[in-house]
Amino acid sequence: MKKLSLITFLCLITMFFFKIKAQERQDNAWKALFSDYSLTASKTLRLETHIRTKRFFAENDQYLIRPSIIFKVNRYSNFSTGVSFISTNMPGNRLLENNIWQQFSFSLPVKRNKYFGWIRLEQRWIKRGSISREFSSRIRFRSGFQFPINKKSRVLSTNFIIFNEVFLLIEENFPYRYNQNWTFFGFQQKISNKLILLSGFQRNSILKENGFLHKNIWSTVLFYKL
Repeated sequence: MKKLSLITFLCLITMFFFKIKAQERQDNAWKALFSDYSLTASKTLRLETHIRTKRFFAENDQYLIRPSIIFKVNRYSNFSTGVSFISTNMPGNRLLENNIWQQFSFSLPVKRNKYFGWIRLEQRWIKRGSISREFSSRIRFRSGFQFPINKKSRVLSTNFIIFNEVFLLIEENFPYRYNQNWTFFGFQQKISNKLILLSGFQRNSILKENGFLHKNIWSTVLFYKL
């Protein structure tokens, strides 16, 4: 409980710091379906489908499709690679992004709890309206904790999840320019052996030319094993 209280306190302090610098705020909703199909004991195909809206459900914001393949390294880590197709609603046109990415994910048990994280490298091609495509690279660092809510013996487990993810732009082959930050806390519910639901509050703080864009998001992800 002390660890949870400390993490929550730091999360609130971070959110307050970004709030006082805010230039623009949105209240959004994200919905996603992650479908997994096991090829072998160590290889899994995954398809992510995301629908993101502004003013909660009132206005379209973004569509995202992300197919990938996951290679299990051992019990506590895996490597994955894939592509992303992203369409974002912008004033007057849509911003289109295609990217290729590579990711190393890991988890470490801490008694009944779990520490987890990933490092993702993205190579991005972005097109704004009729403007030719721009190329950039970005690296993302996520770390978080999973805390069980119910008793260890319960089959359909419920967990409290909290994570933070930092995005850095790579320039001159070095990731030194801040891009954005995501902070999430919510609950993960195992519905069956094939279904897991993750839902909670997410705060995105994105650096723009004239300050920060803050997104308050209710994010829901359904994980489904085919």
